[in-house]
Amino acid sequence: MRACDGPVAEWDRRWHEVAAELSRRRRAAPGSAAEPPYPGLAAFGAGDAGRFFGREDVVDLVRGRLAGERFLAVSGPSGSGVTSLLRAGLVPQVRRPVVFLRPGRRPLEECAARLAALTGTPSVRLRAEFAADPGHLHLRIRQALPPDAEFLLVVDQFEEVFTAEAPERAWFFAALLRAAQAPARVVLGLRADFEDACARHPALAEVMRNALIPLEPLTAGQVRAALVRPAAEAGRGLENALVATLMAEVARQPAALPFATDALRRTWQAGQGATLTLAAYEATGGITAALAGAAEAVYGRLAPPEQAEARSLFLRLVGFGDGTPDTRRHVPHAELDPTPVVAQFVRSRLVTAGRTGLELAHDAVLDGWPRLQGWLAADRDALRVHRRLTEATGLWETSDREPAVLYRGRQLDEALKWAKRADARPNTPEHRFLRASVALRAAGETADRRRRRLSVATTLTALLAAVSTAAAILRRRRSGASRVSTSI
Repeated sequence: MRACDGPVAEWDRRWHEVAAELSRRRRAAPGSAAEPPYPGLAAFGAGDAGRFFGREDVVDLVRGRLAGERFLAVSGPSGSGVTSLLRAGLVPQVRRPVVFLRPGRRPLEECAARLAALTGTPSVRLRAEFAADPGHLHLRIRQALPPDAEFLLVVDQFEEVFTAEAPERAWFFAALLRAAQAPARVVLGLRADFEDACARHPALAEVMRNALIPLEPLTAGQVRAALVRPAAEAGRGLENALVATLMAEVARQPAALPFATDALRRTWQAGQGATLTLAAYEATGGITAALAGAAEAVYGRLAPPEQAEARSLFLRLVGFGDGTPDTRRHVPHAELDPTPVVAQFVRSRLVTAGRTGLELAHDAVLDGWPRLQGWLAADRDALRVHRRLTEATGLWETSDREPAVLYRGRQLDEALKWAKRADARPNTPEHRFLRASVALRAAGETADRRRRRLSVATTLTALLAAVSTAAAILRRRRSGASRVSTSI
């Protein structure tokens, strides 16, 4: 393929120059405390290609399939590294112009802004063109390229489009499908729990059926590479005991890898010498401190009402032990109302969102975050009342709302008392369950009152009938006695 001319070629050249310069700066001073080779909780970027390890097989797979396909989607649970794979793995190896975008709540505006940077056309004009016809996105791409050049459009965090208004979401789907034609190719980065949402849109579902590339958990060898090779490339090593500890941490909970690298980042900054040691790692607090610090930082940025919601979220994500330690709890998607607060903790990687539900990224969040420990210790009885309500609600929903499952008596009284607490946050299904239970009790009380009234009425009727019968008998006796007296 011959080199591209014009603004696209210039943009592409600058992209790779900036990426190379960032990489050079990071590696200019091996062992420098100011420039550790680990991004920590941030995703890898295009300039991090030289220290991105562990996903080479997937990068090769995506590149290979792009040679014959024009539409692909890389999907994985939150925290699995989809963004890093696309930015630091795929994009630096693509020898064609690339536009990397996130749709956000305004995908039309985002597309206009990105194409304006490539074509020199004002974004306002492009937005009007795109709104008039989704096919204009593809047309503008073709106009920006020489006849034999190809173009790659990478859409990361594609799930964000589901926060857009329905008309703009439909526009974006149509624009992407039209864009995935010569001379363009499209690669999406998608959170795994949004695969079903994509499947509900027929046109999108059809093209994604054979386009999905699931991001599998890292193997032990890949985890080792992700932990050890960045330091080796920067001129330092990891003590065997430290590698073993980190490998064990990540093996238990794969979503913890970003926090392991964040702990390594702090160890790098605090340590001296050519080798990062387990002692230095533990002195910085290790993965527990990384998780607790991240959780407290996100929580501290929330407004008070959002903090109350965050408390409810984390308490739902804990399985309460009965004489045993508390554990992480898998929470089905149906149990959590989708809110910006939930999204923030997912984006921060503290909560992992998978195909079936959400859970804490690591046990260390539960064991090492003092604020969560305080919430758990505050009122265990109230927490257990709520957990029983959650379980009963789930059973009621799965049994097609069978009335026999609803609360009665003392159970209902306890649940209603909990729901009136200032810190209680029953979700939508739990509200529905409580309303149905209250309605069932009210209906039962009404029926009881009717039965009592009927019983009283029946008793009175019987009594009146008895009195009437007695009066009739008495009258007959008196009439008989009168006739006897008259005959004498």
